[in-house]
Amino acid sequence: MKANQRLKRERELRGWSQAKVAMEIGTDPATIGRWERGLSFPYPYFREKLSVLFGKSAQELGLVRDKDIGRDAPVQNSAPPTPAHIYDPMAPLPITLSDGLVGRDVLLSELKQRLLLGGDVALTALNGLPGVGKTALATQLSYDDDIRKHFYDGVLWASLGPHPHIAGQLGRWGILLSISSHELPDQTSEAWSSAIHAFIGSRRFLLVIDDAWSIEDALLCKVGGSNCAYLVTTRFPQIALHFAGNGATVVHELNEDDSVALLTRLAPDVVAHEVSTIRQLAHSVGGLPLALTLMGRYLRVQSHSRQPRRIKAALERLKNMHERLQLNEPYALVERHPSLEQGASLSLQSVIAVSDQVLDELARNTLYALAVFPAKPNSFSEQAAEVVSDQPVEFMDVLSDIGILESSGPDRYTLHQTISDYALTHLDSPAIYERFVTYFVEYIEKYRDNYEALDLEFENILAALRIADERDMYIELARGERALSAFLRARETSNHPFAL
Repeated sequence: MKANQRLKRERELRGWSQAKVAMEIGTDPATIGRWERGLSFPYPYFREKLSVLFGKSAQELGLVRDKDIGRDAPVQNSAPPTPAHIYDPMAPLPITLSDGLVGRDVLLSELKQRLLLGGDVALTALNGLPGVGKTALATQLSYDDDIRKHFYDGVLWASLGPHPHIAGQLGRWGILLSISSHELPDQTSEAWSSAIHAFIGSRRFLLVIDDAWSIEDALLCKVGGSNCAYLVTTRFPQIALHFAGNGATVVHELNEDDSVALLTRLAPDVVAHEVSTIRQLAHSVGGLPLALTLMGRYLRVQSHSRQPRRIKAALERLKNMHERLQLNEPYALVERHPSLEQGASLSLQSVIAVSDQVLDELARNTLYALAVFPAKPNSFSEQAAEVVSDQPVEFMDVLSDIGILESSGPDRYTLHQTISDYALTHLDSPAIYERFVTYFVEYIEKYRDNYEALDLEFENILAALRIADERDMYIELARGERALSAFLRARETSNHPFAL
């Protein structure tokens, strides 16, 4: 019997083994092998599974005998023409094209205009916190009708992550472009890069480089010609700036209303009856889309029976910081987060941990120490961070460079709520809490008559006094309350914080 080259080709284009495909559809690798060799054909159940997995029809995958085609689909007068466009099968499927991404209309419009203008402005890079939705934005853009009409030769997609196989990524692009490996002097990244660049020439492609962890890897994927555009996503601000210059764009979290709107889309029945609690939950994750999505899908599952007891139990679980971090869900092979290894669960914990793992011990300890400060929108000074963490300020630069510590003005920083929660689960040093309390008690005493200075650090001061009370640091608590009393009385009579 004739081998099924179409099924094998689609599998190899994605870099998947027979074992991976078998695992995704619930069979064994030997069966996949028989299908690819044309020794047998899958039953309708597995045909449907394979079609969903590959995003192609059973006919396109060669899964139907010629004599059976008429039973499953209308007879075509002639074979469909070979498509002129090349759309990378490794590009993630969009969550929804009809409804779009919640709270991203303005940003999507701006990014779309940049990509369509061409020239130097066609270099675009998105950077932001883990889980803020960079890949979702890139996916939505890559499926946009106007984008696909403009880049009429197609879309190429590379998912990099911390440990990419660049030669394999470029080799896969080469196969998509029908470049024979036999024409190359070797199978190195450089050889593939040169061959792909020569092939593309004046063609018009959009090249998406997702989850870049080094500028060198990103630049190796910069293989297009003058009519191409690039869209890079990365956690690292420096990579975005290096690759795209003025085209670097920071992706921010969702505001409270958009956060609630996203939860409403995912779990409308829960939101309708628990608006106040839902707003609290949105605030507890700082509007981070990944956290909101995980919570929304969890609530949707837990509310399917519409039992009030079960819904309330689910909401109570989500109020717990540890539960929110560990909340996870299974996903299909094609939906795997680019930063995670195959088989790793998708959760806030796992996505943030990838950044944590690249830090050395001193930088990691600095991150954990900063969790003692109240999270964003609160900020803290560089001096306070240095004293409390007992580490040089250079480690603040390290945390900023990997995109998990945000600048909040000259000499000030802020830590997003989810990053703070993650770090707090690793904070187990009593000395850090003691330094935090001591620093701000001395700060209160030093600036007791400078209300602007006290107002600037007010959230940190309240946190220090609360910790002093919880940890039985009664002497420090009394000193702080005494020095702060005049400021508190003045603040109570003022309708606004003291001007800075």
